[in-house]
Amino acid sequence: MKYIILFLIALIPFSLNAQQINFLGKIDCTILQNEKYGDNELNNFDIILPKSNKPTALIIFIHGGGFVNGDKDECYKWRKEDVTYFLKNDIAYATINYRFYKTNDAVGVNKCLTDIKTALQYIRFNAKKYNINKELIGCYGISAGAGSSLYLAFHDDMAIKNDKSLLGESTRIKCAGAIATQATYDVFRWLKFIPNLKLIVTLKKKQFYNTIANFYGYPDYKSFEPDRAKKTQQLDMLQMITPDDPPIYVMNLQKERFPVNYGIIEHHREHAMILDDYLRKQNIEHKVFIYSKKIKTENDINVPLKEFMVNHLK
Repeated sequence: MKYIILFLIALIPFSLNAQQINFLGKIDCTILQNEKYGDNELNNFDIILPKSNKPTALIIFIHGGGFVNGDKDECYKWRKEDVTYFLKNDIAYATINYRFYKTNDAVGVNKCLTDIKTALQYIRFNAKKYNINKELIGCYGISAGAGSSLYLAFHDDMAIKNDKSLLGESTRIKCAGAIATQATYDVFRWLKFIPNLKLIVTLKKKQFYNTIANFYGYPDYKSFEPDRAKKTQQLDMLQMITPDDPPIYVMNLQKERFPVNYGIIEHHREHAMILDDYLRKQNIEHKVFIYSKKIKTENDINVPLKEFMVNHLK
């Protein structure tokens, strides 16, 4: 009896995973799960390949979770329609895991962003294996995954010139989608554009500043302050925006505006509004949607994210 129970327990992860992707059963595609792009246990991704006799475009999904939790399987629960739509338009779909940041390694969120960059480069390096057109890759995600997608979209190419390994592959993408995004990972800039945030921070300055320091990999603000300018500027996506950046889709539909907690702060409509301002100034094609009387949910938007991205990858 003991061995039967152990056998059933061993089958649980497989059964749950199989159940998550059973919506793909009627689509002619190849599903490759837990492909490795690095040595860490979280350096893995799933990739779903439509049947095609020529290289296809690719969408990469980046999960949310504040860079401290979350999983690549989120798309199978929350974005099923996206996955199905992309595959039916002969576009492959990948969803990635990445390491989470630590609060005492002086690396912080850069660890997560480096993994995400490397996953993109790994897939490009193995484009023939996956039958991918490496020139037609877009990224999108939710919350932390949204900000990460913008980081890739706005950052200069991080490929190492003349490197023959995967690190020599381009990190530039064709389009990006951001759901409940942050506009920049220079978190101190949030104080300037989120209304009333300065007031809240005045009341809890030590807690807020220490939390920001943790984000960058420091145990407290005192140890972080000497490196503050350098670390924050490196992650300021707004300052990275240039006219050659790809089309961008932003959707921050949070109704609440007063920044009483981190959830509201991180997903505030003003993140979308300041992105809209910067993208307009650089003449970058984009669509930005925020909560309003006419737009309360994603279904109220006349140009869905999935259609926007397909249009820029076909």
